[in-house]
Amino acid sequence: MNTQRCFLQVDCNNFFASCETVFDPSLAGRPLVVLSNNDGCVISRSAEARRAGVPMGAPLFEVRERLKRLGAVVMSSNYTLYGDMSNRVMALLAHYARSHEVYSVDECFLDVTGEADPVALARRIRDDVLRGLGLPVCVGIGPTKTLAKTANRIAKGDPSLSSVFSFMDLSAAERDASLAELAVEEVWGINRRLGTRLRLVGIADAAALVRTDRDFLRRRFSVVMARLADELSGVACLDIDDVAPRKKMILSSRSFGRKVTALAELQEAAAMHAAQVAEKLRTQRSHAGFLQVTIRSSPHASEPYVRDSTTVGLLPVSNDSRRLIAAARDAVARLYRRHVRYAKVGVCALELSDAEHAQDDLFVGRADADARGERLMAAVDAINQKFGRGKLKWASEGVAQPWKGRRDNVSPRYTTHKDELPIVKAN
Repeated sequence: MNTQRCFLQVDCNNFFASCETVFDPSLAGRPLVVLSNNDGCVISRSAEARRAGVPMGAPLFEVRERLKRLGAVVMSSNYTLYGDMSNRVMALLAHYARSHEVYSVDECFLDVTGEADPVALARRIRDDVLRGLGLPVCVGIGPTKTLAKTANRIAKGDPSLSSVFSFMDLSAAERDASLAELAVEEVWGINRRLGTRLRLVGIADAAALVRTDRDFLRRRFSVVMARLADELSGVACLDIDDVAPRKKMILSSRSFGRKVTALAELQEAAAMHAAQVAEKLRTQRSHAGFLQVTIRSSPHASEPYVRDSTTVGLLPVSNDSRRLIAAARDAVARLYRRHVRYAKVGVCALELSDAEHAQDDLFVGRADADARGERLMAAVDAINQKFGRGKLKWASEGVAQPWKGRRDNVSPRYTTHKDELPIVKAN
């Protein structure tokens, strides 16, 4: 029996765009882009749009004419649909491994150590996800998570591989040859800024990183960098949290679909962002010590630009939605100016600390004393994770939310609302 560690990294291709195509086959083979909140920027694109040169992250107004010339389909983001499809993908993938770790909305790692033929399993997963959910995926295979992630990138970039690539059976020379073609900035966990620092000391590709002395990497960069080099050489030593460390601040902010002048609407928007910040805090098991709230008008409007901000201390530190919402609403009430046409509100959590080792407050008490509140937050998160973000929300967020961002081309919520279920007609 093969006991070498073996990981599969499964990543859905062009996830948001692919979700739209599942329920509208007429979109298949056409350039398609999905826009961010308020129809601002391109956040997902079909393979056809990518080959046509439509850049990720581009503001819609910059690429609108190009999209028209391409005959591209432009869709507003439908996070209810994407969240439900993500849950279905992860539930399906969990059946193929003894353990799995969800890394993002469209990708996860499967531990298949002991699998006799991991390539055959990867191909079966690829086919089952496409047949069962209509979503194309790529699968990378390696003895470490970093190599599996790298293998997935290789599979995506070479159509001849049929969406599956494995490092498991490659010799050390063959592995190094593949890594030599991977720029150091493309290694999982290395961003452009860190890549620039690596290039300054002569490390330009993944193979060069593997050859670099580990003590030098620890001294010059970090322990994580040395472990990345080990992972690329086939030694499993990293957890996902090592590569994607906890955030030091968490921000939720969005422009309104129209200008807002009413205090009640501003408070609803602040409550929604505070609830999202609190959810993200709990996801990474952190508490916030301060909450910064900002409201502003449009810098492009004819009237004078207004931007007001305040920071509120949280004693004790917290990730409870109720406390963050109350703090955000109070802050907005203090900042509010009548007759200003507001365009945006933002809520940012600062001074984050590990929830498992939260510092007690001398005068207020323990940060983790509210066991009932913790159970309530866990129940809310579980419901929203199962049925989609926003399914269960706080009354202070409002119901109609007329201030919400513009979504001119949003698709139906095919899988979560009975009135929007797809209809199949047979002649």
